[in-house]
Amino acid sequence: MTRIAAVAPIESPANWRVGVLEVVLKVAFFFGVVVYLASVAVAVDAKRPALALLDTLVIATVGGLLMAKRLPYHLRATTFCLAAYALGAGLLVWVGSVSQIYLIGFSVLTTLLLGFRAGLAAAIVSAITLFVMGVLGFGRLDAMFQAQEFTAKGWGVVTMNFALVNTLLTTGVGTVLMTLEKALASEIRTRESLERERSLLRTFIDTLPDVIFTKDMDARFVVVNPAAMAMLDLTDPTDMVGHTVFDFFTHDEARKIHLDDLEVLAGRTVINREVSTRDTHGTDNWYLTLKAPIRDESGTVTGLIGISRNITERKKLEEQLRQAQKMEAVGQLAGGIAHDFNNLLTIVFGYSDVLRAHTDAVPEIREPVEAINDAAARAAALTRQLLAFSRQSMLQPKVLDLNETITETGRMLSRLIGENIQFSLVLDPSIARVRVDPGQLDQVLMNLCVNARDAMPGGGTLRIGTHRAELTETRATALEIAPGPYVVLTVSDSGIGMTPDVVEHIFEPFFTTKGVGTGTGLGLAMVFGIVRQSGGAIHVQSAPGEGTIFTIFLPVASTNSGSTNGKVPPPTVRGGEVVLLVEDDTHVRDLAESTLRGFGYDVLTAGDGREALEIVRSHRASIDVLVTDVVMPHLSGPELATIVQAEQPDVRVLFMSGYTDDAVVRQGLLKAEVAFLQKPYTPRGLAEKVRHVLDSRRSASVS
Repeated sequence: MTRIAAVAPIESPANWRVGVLEVVLKVAFFFGVVVYLASVAVAVDAKRPALALLDTLVIATVGGLLMAKRLPYHLRATTFCLAAYALGAGLLVWVGSVSQIYLIGFSVLTTLLLGFRAGLAAAIVSAITLFVMGVLGFGRLDAMFQAQEFTAKGWGVVTMNFALVNTLLTTGVGTVLMTLEKALASEIRTRESLERERSLLRTFIDTLPDVIFTKDMDARFVVVNPAAMAMLDLTDPTDMVGHTVFDFFTHDEARKIHLDDLEVLAGRTVINREVSTRDTHGTDNWYLTLKAPIRDESGTVTGLIGISRNITERKKLEEQLRQAQKMEAVGQLAGGIAHDFNNLLTIVFGYSDVLRAHTDAVPEIREPVEAINDAAARAAALTRQLLAFSRQSMLQPKVLDLNETITETGRMLSRLIGENIQFSLVLDPSIARVRVDPGQLDQVLMNLCVNARDAMPGGGTLRIGTHRAELTETRATALEIAPGPYVVLTVSDSGIGMTPDVVEHIFEPFFTTKGVGTGTGLGLAMVFGIVRQSGGAIHVQSAPGEGTIFTIFLPVASTNSGSTNGKVPPPTVRGGEVVLLVEDDTHVRDLAESTLRGFGYDVLTAGDGREALEIVRSHRASIDVLVTDVVMPHLSGPELATIVQAEQPDVRVLFMSGYTDDAVVRQGLLKAEVAFLQKPYTPRGLAEKVRHVLDSRRSASVS
């Protein structure tokens, strides 16, 4: 991102003293050279070689310290202060007590370079040096004193005055320096804290996935984070800073954003709204944008700050939720009408069969009866499609060999799709078995192949294939199924293909691209529902002119999952056992009773579960089979079966239903081995199913 204005660095006290030492050494050396030349000349004239030697040593020491910058600071500073002390002590010997000014300089320099305590120590050393050298006679007398008057007492007075002045100067300089150091240290801590906060803020802004930016009063970008640059496929912040939204978005998009900016810069409001933009790849993205004015100390607006969060995925999820809710609503509608509608169709089928039995005696009714029967069959198929779409159809899955099923169904499909389409099977022999409803699997294959045929009016290629797949967590999550081993079924064609908009809605109920009267729009919705209800997933890939590929993922069946798809011999229809028929619809109950009695069974009837229990407990002989509707008032079919089997364990159970919204059914508690007859059914179909249940060696059970 563009860097936030950095705080000016402040040197620490140690660094500050290093700078002072450098300045003092430079001044002492360059100005000392001039003094040195004059001092040496005077010393030579006065025949004082020792003074000339001292001056030479001092100026050489200063020059050496100026050059030796790699030496530790304290060593350089201490050496420089000692050189000043040596010069002051030497001048005290050869020049006189007036040279005590050098000793004062020694104390002040020590305070300045080494601290207040070192400065006080230097002042004490200077005073002691002045007094001792004076008393011992090494210090020269000034002109204002006579030799006999300049005794130890006199030197004491001089020393005391010197010590007073030296201490005052040292204390003053030291106090000032200590105060400045404290202020400097406080300022450094404050600046370091600000720098840490600034660094933390910069890191926070840089690492946030949200787009963060600031703009000036001209609505030009000032600060942008990496997410903002990534949104525009930029890598250098200078490509964005100083520009406006008109440089990056279409005019209409930029105008909407700019109007929001002007509103915020006017200080009237904070904007929090969803904005749609199109990126450089042509993909539409949605952003939830919040903008607020930036104000200075006086409250004047100086710019704005904005935060934009990419909510494209959230919008997609919202759309998926709306789609799911719409599909759920249609599913509830389908389930709601299925019960009554399938009961009515059962009656139609039953009595059309009764009429059909009399067509030989009354030939003129044959055609109307067949028309009634065909219409009822089409209505039943439509209801099954609705229930399959809404995932409320009763599955009777079996563990089967998918390749074998496809091969058998393929013989019929090859005749269905026509000779102008090249039909081929590419089946992997190593795939595992799957657990699906064979009848519904046939419906899936038929619908996909018919759609493929319609997409190739001029002919083409249709291929059905199978292979194995191991779905990872990421791939399975995208398909909304569990990870693990799957058998993959693909149906691909070389037809006209579909646009992305069509693909997006392809599984919606009643959505169709076919003309009026050529499709209900439920075929693919039914396929979607069957696959989902079977624990699998379906994915479509298509583009205009490039054909379509439907990919179905079916979970691999466990080794103990139900029965296989072995052929069951057709049962004998007639019988003489006792049947307890429980049906809440009077007409359906009467028809079923008449049918079963016609096939020789002893039939007991009940209108609901409570009445059925009374019959069970009052009937002297045992009941051979319980034929019950699933959804009934007071007591459901599964609940009734549980109670009856607890009292008479040998009772077989046959469930009937045209409506599967009951929780027992929806939650899959009716297992595959439980006998089930889907409404609408024909009279013979009912008789065959009852016979099959009675002849089966294994009793049906309710989980």
